[in-house]
Amino acid sequence: MSNLTYGERMTIQLLRNKKAGLQPSTQQAIAKKFGLSKMYVSSIIAEKQHGEKSDAWRKKFAAYAGMEN
Repeated sequence: MSNLTYGERMTIQLLRNKKAGLQPSTQQAIAKKFGLSKMYVSSIIAEKQHGEKSDAWRKKFAAYAGMEN
């Protein structure tokens, strides 16, 4: 899966979580957990936001979703 973008990997992980009955299974669940808007979470996952702050959020989202590095 190393050739996939962060957004693609996150989408796959969220789908896996949903099938397994785990949370988070949606971007909305991530937004709620961190107190962010769904639109902001979506733009970070889609890598439309750049910089250290966005990178830090991506790491937090990945850890929360159970994504491997």
